Amino acid sequence: MKKRFLLFLFPLFLIGCATMSTETSHTRSILPDEDDNLGGSGIESTDIRTVARKMAVSILEVPEIAKAQKAPKIALLPVKNSTRFLIDRDMFTKKIRIQLNENAQGKVRFLARDRIEDIMKERERKRENLVTSSKEADMMGVDFYLTGELMGLSKAAKGDRSDYISMSFQLLDAETSEIIWESEYEVKRVGEAGVVYQ
Repeated sequence: MKKRFLLFLFPLFLIGCATMSTETSHTRSILPDEDDNLGGSGIESTDIRTVARKMAVSILEVPEIAKAQKAPKIALLPVKNSTRFLIDRDMFTKKIRIQLNENAQGKVRFLARDRIEDIMKERERKRENLVTSSKEADMMGVDFYLTGELMGLSKAAKGDRSDYISMSFQLLDAETSEIIWESEYEVKRVGEAGVVYQ
């Protein structure tokens, strides 16, 4: 009888422990383009998504891309951040790359220059017959570099802050350094100075 009673109490004990250690979550999921109602005057997720879509469409209209016989090879260069905001600078060019890869239907190809060390190690393994390879291709050269710059102008008074942010992007000819395409997205916001961006 005592054993049955203990077996009955044990699950109740576990449920009680689980209930005591569980905290209620106060988070909710929203769409990336939806306003989070936190205020602030900096770059928002909707800006990043809008920039990526706008730049990808514009790049596909550049004659060197639209009329190319073979898909031009593009590599990403770091984006310069001259604003007051701490932000993942390369999020912009990577989002543009994703938009182009999803929608360009093979009109451009991106080269993973940021992974060059790993690629070179793998090439050596293939050439030494340590791993198999379906082709013996030379390393492709870059035709264009995609890069950009974030610039800002900020003002603050009486607990409010105003930020004007310019996000410009360029395609650079890897042979001549010529800027063959450039476009800009601008935003100006006023908000409370206490909002922290990370």
